[in-house]
Amino acid sequence: MDRKLLYGIPVAVIVLVLAFAVVLNAGSFIHSEDPVTIIDFDHEAAGNHVRELVQWGPRMSGSEEERMGADYILSRFQEAGLDEAYIETYSVTMFEVITAEVSLVPYMRPLYNLPNPVQDQIHFRHIEEFVMQGYSGSFHWTSFRDDLTVYNIGDGTDDSQYANTRGQVCLIEQTADTPPNSEVYVKAYQAGARAIILQNCWRGENLGYLPMFKTNQNPIDYDDYPDIPFFMVSKDMGDRILDGQPEYRLRLNIDVRIANMDIRVVVGEITGNSKPDEFVYFTAHHDTCYNTIGAIDNTVGPAQIIEIARSLARYDTDRTIRFLTVGGEEEGLFGSTAYYGAHGSEIEGKVMAVLNFDMAHTDTEAMSLSMVTNSNDTLKKLEEIGGKLLDREPGLSKYRISYHYDRLDVPYSDYYPFTAGGATGVAAWGSGCEEYHTYLDDLEHLNSESLQVEARVLGSFALWIAS
Repeated sequence: MDRKLLYGIPVAVIVLVLAFAVVLNAGSFIHSEDPVTIIDFDHEAAGNHVRELVQWGPRMSGSEEERMGADYILSRFQEAGLDEAYIETYSVTMFEVITAEVSLVPYMRPLYNLPNPVQDQIHFRHIEEFVMQGYSGSFHWTSFRDDLTVYNIGDGTDDSQYANTRGQVCLIEQTADTPPNSEVYVKAYQAGARAIILQNCWRGENLGYLPMFKTNQNPIDYDDYPDIPFFMVSKDMGDRILDGQPEYRLRLNIDVRIANMDIRVVVGEITGNSKPDEFVYFTAHHDTCYNTIGAIDNTVGPAQIIEIARSLARYDTDRTIRFLTVGGEEEGLFGSTAYYGAHGSEIEGKVMAVLNFDMAHTDTEAMSLSMVTNSNDTLKKLEEIGGKLLDREPGLSKYRISYHYDRLDVPYSDYYPFTAGGATGVAAWGSGCEEYHTYLDDLEHLNSESLQVEARVLGSFALWIAS
């Protein structure tokens, strides 16, 4: 046998073995270490979106301001070059505060049965000192005979105390133990109270215990909805009311309209190439409480989604990515629930993930953010992507990102209709918004840079899972 051929055989075998090993290793890399692309994000543009959206004031669900906000978001989706962008409208039972006047009227000693004509009333400032609660009833004052005395029942946990409020204003010193609004409302109404006051005694000490908006039971399930006013007051206002008894009585003139109104869901889409009937959703609510422009809660959310959409629009994906901003969240997740109800047959069982942004922002003092998911596999992937982001951009390491598992089976935000339908969900939250649901949730607290952190992690995760 030729000596060259003899030497060549083992060399050829070695080459074949090495080549085969390379192929095996290459395949193993492809399947075990799926590459992740960290998306770009223009946080300055996101900050500008926040400033544009708050210019109309509060975007109360069903209002003209909410419509203008939805139109703005639609225009940005269209500019981003998404395959589709449109608005869906849903009619839901909503409320509108027409008039809200509260004052203390001095009465004459010793019987306190007639107003004192020479002593001034104490007028309280709506929004700053008191805020109506969602689906409050009305009270139309006609004469001094409609002035009311006030009865303090403590924190509202002693059911026997409600009976003492018949014909009076039921004042509750709200603590962490106080029952939910809907429960308090029914108990006071059944006891014969003429109005309900929640005195904020536990939230926002640094802000002076400001009044906060919270929703109440939607009247859709009632044949005869309790028509009594329901509002929260600051701790100071509550103390002044209590200190004024019995020399003063409470005068109310409150008109809250409850009616069917249109709320909006803005939809943008990047259509998948090979699996267009499988979906990755982004969600955020674009409405605010009626008493605030809601710079952080939740104007930052739609601003983040606009810029994520702009970043992802340049990529081709296998699966469809949909971007939703919805109204009606603050009153009961109405927009996301209505959307899921309308599209359930189309998307149920086909949603790979829903990624929700609700106050996913931090001010320059808190500097912490959190992501919560109902999937352990997703949790690991998010930690991996977050680590890669901070490796690539070490300047962002000043932001502390925490990752947690949670079943996401409580309706805290717009992920819920999707996770209740069996979808994997991620809820992106922030910190540093003690002012939320008060009139102080304004641009003073906006930290635009922080908007990119969770947006880039979840945007990169969406691109990975959609591809």
